[in-house]
Amino acid sequence: MNKTIIALLLLITTPLYANDTKDPDQVRWPIPDWEVNPSISENMTSPQCNAFVNFATQSKDFLTDGLVVVKDGVIQYEYYDSKYDANKPHILWSISKTITGALLGTAVRDGKINFDQRLSEFYPEPKFASNYEKIKIKNLFYFDSGLKWNEFYAGNLKDSSVVNMLYGKGHLDMAKYTASRGSIPEGPSYTWNYTTGTPTITMDVLKNVYGNDYEEMPWKNLANPLGLKSFVFEKDASGTFNGGAFVHATPRDMAKIGYLYLNDGQWNNETILTKDWIDKTLTVSPGYLSSGTVIHDITDDGVYGGSIWLNRPAKKGFGRPYPVSPEDMYLAMGHYGQLLIVLPTQKIVIARTAYDKEYNSKIDEFVTRAISCFDNPNYPIGKNIPPPKSSKSPLEEMVETLKSGVETNLFQPSVAKTICSCHFIAGIDVKTCLERSNIPLADTLSEIIITENDGQTGVYSVMAPPSWIGQLLGLKDIDLPRAYYDSTHPEFGCTLN
Repeated sequence: MNKTIIALLLLITTPLYANDTKDPDQVRWPIPDWEVNPSISENMTSPQCNAFVNFATQSKDFLTDGLVVVKDGVIQYEYYDSKYDANKPHILWSISKTITGALLGTAVRDGKINFDQRLSEFYPEPKFASNYEKIKIKNLFYFDSGLKWNEFYAGNLKDSSVVNMLYGKGHLDMAKYTASRGSIPEGPSYTWNYTTGTPTITMDVLKNVYGNDYEEMPWKNLANPLGLKSFVFEKDASGTFNGGAFVHATPRDMAKIGYLYLNDGQWNNETILTKDWIDKTLTVSPGYLSSGTVIHDITDDGVYGGSIWLNRPAKKGFGRPYPVSPEDMYLAMGHYGQLLIVLPTQKIVIARTAYDKEYNSKIDEFVTRAISCFDNPNYPIGKNIPPPKSSKSPLEEMVETLKSGVETNLFQPSVAKTICSCHFIAGIDVKTCLERSNIPLADTLSEIIITENDGQTGVYSVMAPPSWIGQLLGLKDIDLPRAYYDSTHPEFGCTLN
């Protein structure tokens, strides 16, 4: 062929090819949904990717039921086990705290509340604590309010603030229960204390701020702009959203929240969160840096920012919680292994749902194997970091948990609420919900009864009466709270009344 004709053909076709090729520096927005890499099958054949998949989905003690990996705005890998799929929302547990932080950020963006305003301006309860008047909105965001709180889920549940708030004496009005527990003498900013209660106070503050628009606010301010199709936000009986534990979403929608942070709060030319708010989020909590916060094990205790976990050195004498993972990594974590991980340098977002009993020790290996698969095949692999040893054996701890749960009437309400959310929101069968609840002997000691409530169409109650074995061990079928699901408002999930 004539060289002139060849050159002419190249000149004609090259611009067409260039126009069809996406600029790698151009942000790809998942609108209406994520773009999926069509070459996933071919790209996942490397030894590094095989190792990542095996670790992430086949490990006996790393129980993943949903996983999405996004790089450069495109889904590079997606996995679900036999019980979940891309459309089934999963409870996010403490990832809800980061989402509450984002909702607070939207209120600050719109000038509805100021970071330095006092909590008592929006939630006046002066009788609750001696230092209550000193607490500011920023103390809620950084978890250094000084309000007393015990955050643990196993052992003697009589002393667990979080379990009693979610399922016991505090469940009717969780914010009031949290605020009424008193404060430390030193007041706010003296110490950082991880708490599921404080974000629910934040959501009660926002209820005061938004008034009649409160119930629509999480969707109007965050879920709808991001196109979160699966977003469910559960409330307590007082009508306050549980900002510390009860958001549900799919891994795809979780990844959108991580992608928002990765893009400095911008979403398709719209400011959802200001750059200043992102900076506040990624600033180490002042209370964490205070001498009042004593760190014993950096991997177990972590480094906390503004309602999110960080991976940078912060306390003298301690390095990064996850030493091989990137220092600029930040993440939201939830009970039983829910993970939302942002890797800014690699432009990767990882969203994982799970039902682990222990997962934090495996994060460094999980993250570094992901980087070696999707970004740098030579990236070093982190090792499993064993958690601190408990003074009690697993059997002793389980017995104490069960015994105290029965004595305080926490066992059955926790089963009812957990099964209601799992079954009605995610559409999972009751047997699997019981098995994956991680409530000791939940499937043996309880019987789930689902009834229509007072003849109201679409309103269901879930009871957890004791099985015959449970009755022998002291469980009683008494007048305990039931979990209610209203199918006419599925966005609110289940409520324990």
